[in-house]
Amino acid sequence: MDQLLKKELEESLFIHRPLPLHPEKGLEAELAKKRVLKTRVLSGETCAAKPQANGLASLEEKQGVLQMTAPLRTDRWPEGAPADGDYCNFGTAKLTFSFDREDWREYHRLRFQVRPHILGARILHVHASVENRGEIPIPDSYYREGSTVFDLKNDRWNDCIWEFAAMPRDAVCTLSFYVLCSGHDVSAGETLTYEFREIRLEQVEHPEHELGWENPIPGIRLSTAGYWPKGEKRAVAAGAAEEFNVIEEETGRVVFIGKVTREENERGRFDVLDFTELTAPGRYRLRSGDLESPVFSISEELCTEALWKALNFFYCQRCGFPVDGRHGACHQDILAHHNGVALSFSGGWHDAGDQSQQAAQTGEIVQALLEAADRCKNDRSLYLRLMEEAVWGLDFILRTRFGDGYRATSAGLTRYTDGLMGNFDDVEARVHDHSYENFLFAGIEAYAAKCLRGYDDGLAECALKAAGEDFAFAEKKFALTGVEPAHMYEHTYNSGLSQYYAVITWAASCLYEATGEEEYGAAARKYAERLLTCQETGEAGLPFGGFFYRDESHKTIVHFNHQAREHQFVQALEALCRTQPEASEREAWEKGMRRYGEYLKAVSGNTAPYGMLPAGVHHTSEAEDEALFPFLHVTCEYHRERENYLEQLAAGKPLGGGYVLRNFPVWFSFRGNGAVLLSMGKAAGILGRYFEDEALLQLAREQLYWMWGKNPFGQSLVYGMGSNYCRQYAVLTGESVGEVTVGVETLNNGDEPYWPQNNNATYREVWVSSVCRYVQVCAELIEESGV
Repeated sequence: MDQLLKKELEESLFIHRPLPLHPEKGLEAELAKKRVLKTRVLSGETCAAKPQANGLASLEEKQGVLQMTAPLRTDRWPEGAPADGDYCNFGTAKLTFSFDREDWREYHRLRFQVRPHILGARILHVHASVENRGEIPIPDSYYREGSTVFDLKNDRWNDCIWEFAAMPRDAVCTLSFYVLCSGHDVSAGETLTYEFREIRLEQVEHPEHELGWENPIPGIRLSTAGYWPKGEKRAVAAGAAEEFNVIEEETGRVVFIGKVTREENERGRFDVLDFTELTAPGRYRLRSGDLESPVFSISEELCTEALWKALNFFYCQRCGFPVDGRHGACHQDILAHHNGVALSFSGGWHDAGDQSQQAAQTGEIVQALLEAADRCKNDRSLYLRLMEEAVWGLDFILRTRFGDGYRATSAGLTRYTDGLMGNFDDVEARVHDHSYENFLFAGIEAYAAKCLRGYDDGLAECALKAAGEDFAFAEKKFALTGVEPAHMYEHTYNSGLSQYYAVITWAASCLYEATGEEEYGAAARKYAERLLTCQETGEAGLPFGGFFYRDESHKTIVHFNHQAREHQFVQALEALCRTQPEASEREAWEKGMRRYGEYLKAVSGNTAPYGMLPAGVHHTSEAEDEALFPFLHVTCEYHRERENYLEQLAAGKPLGGGYVLRNFPVWFSFRGNGAVLLSMGKAAGILGRYFEDEALLQLAREQLYWMWGKNPFGQSLVYGMGSNYCRQYAVLTGESVGEVTVGVETLNNGDEPYWPQNNNATYREVWVSSVCRYVQVCAELIEESGV
């Protein structure tokens, strides 16, 4: 492991304060170095555009500096907000310039300086947004285009750059800067003062590539964090020479010479640099003609580094805990009420760049951390720290149970509350008795009981007791209601019947392993049989099978477009084979696992020369299913999106019989495929380990390589891993090493990668679910890391 990281881990007391960010290795450091060809000043005495204050803001101008002030809290919710303040802040402080449909297309970016002041604040932000009334209106209907956010340092001038080369800007009417007035940290100041200067547009020599598989800008795109010694090692380039060299960073010595191959397919033309033969651990860079790559590693310790940095992110996302340099103990007044009693829903981890809380997310993180810990017991420092963070989350899911099947499940918020219970800014947590979630928690609690034995035997007993109770509650409710939707804003909302079968099979297997009680073994076998009836086995007439339908009718294929639990199907079957190896049904279970593995192999080439796994198979009839639509596409209206649905299906690769293969999900508002591809990578890792199948293990590695920069944009999507990592939408929780974006999106109804430089939700937002799946992939590969 890198010596600097070792030093920083020790100085952080092994992640008991946040790791340093190292922005000098990020994308934004490179943006500042770009050659500026033309500039247009937008602020100052010589400019016709004069700003106006909106919302809670007041505005003064002094010697070319614009000063905006506003309160951070008010005593009422903004006009039009829900009466209970669900997912609300206290208002917005905004500064707006107006223009007469100006054409900004010759400029590629906005640049400005801002100096914020909030007494005692440690996490600060500012948004910038553009309104365009030209051929393509901006913002779009879901507000995914046309705005960006910057994390700021208090009491200093921050240089902010927003590239928007792909954004429509032919008739710009407004430019705004605004701050969400989201309350304040413990004992911090109650007002904000922001100063702005040097607001200008810039034309630059090489704006970032934002759309398409083929990146025309000369350069080498590779996994900037590195590659494993085992398996395929390839980079993708544009403008390469006939040959390339691999150069050892420490000595400057050429250690490998390879031929550049030219690959052409329906996605474009690519130069491919294959250095699979090089297996010696070390630090290297690639060179081909005038092109040179960032430095990268060949190492068996990639997952060790990744897990330490993911731990850092989770630590920084803790709710109800004072995080050094970030915030004090927060949200003590999120309250859940049931049967005349109340509990505080503070704890676990904040869900994303806002400060929402999802119990299912916290539970799945516990599972992921324990999976990783179970694989690296020989690395005592990492093992103990993974266990510590897992116990933090386990405490939350145990104490938010009401003991009768009901539990606090989620809360929507985007503000700091004052911590005082009983006044208007309290947040009401949702409370449900939901069978899917109780099955899920039962499995997590039983798995935790197994992992805690020898570490904390008392807590292991508590977890196992809760697991048995929750499984019984879930069985009773499932028998009464079958599939029941969770609340619309809860992340298990889209679960179909086959997902229930999978989670029941897995949970029962975990309980069987922990207790040895046959009732759990029998339940696991029973629901596995039902699960396998939901798998495609050839009836569709496709060149492959193996994927799963939502139920036994085979009417609708399982899809994920934001949340993703694709791995649960094979995880359930693998748990059965491992815990009941002598069962007569084992052959059928393994056959189902092999079918899914062959499915992954069959579709994997559809994104070559990149290794990103496609999102999956669709049938064109899905667009006619109005009843299912709202469960898969939250906050979207079916009749408004039906034509877009059909266009997205038409953009997929035809497979015959009305079936298409899409590289990216069908989606409308919530976009970003990180959790989707990582969940599939987890499935590939599970199967690769079980069957000792190198091709499947390579698919798991490739999902991490995509996240670390082997993508058309050459950007690491994990902050602090490798280099050229991008800033992410962490507006209320702050930028953190180890954060992972929601993921790459598509433009409108296309099926090619789109990665605008707008730092906006959802695609650029930090999200615990993405990091959870990322950790779960690492857990399948950690033994390759020499631990």
